[in-house]
Amino acid sequence: MIDFKLDSKSRSISFSIHPMGEEDPIDFKVDKYKLTNESGKFFIEVSDISTNREWMNIAIGNFLPSAKFPIPQEYERLIRLVM
Repeated sequence: MIDFKLDSKSRSISFSIHPMGEEDPIDFKVDKYKLTNESGKFFIEVSDISTNREWMNIAIGNFLPSAKFPIPQEYERLIRLVM
């Protein structure tokens, strides 16, 4: 990962990665995220995901228009600060 920005006010995330073998970095933007707590476990739900690669935008739109990921327990204290 070469860049990471989280805007808690607008609930958006942007980050860039530079995978081995790729000439240019891949930029990701999550226009909406939501932190949730379900039975003591924290999750991040993301939607409106886009990249600077058209083929990835198509794949994301078809297979991952939104997603929910568990947040590891060791980050629980940090999550409580932003919730």
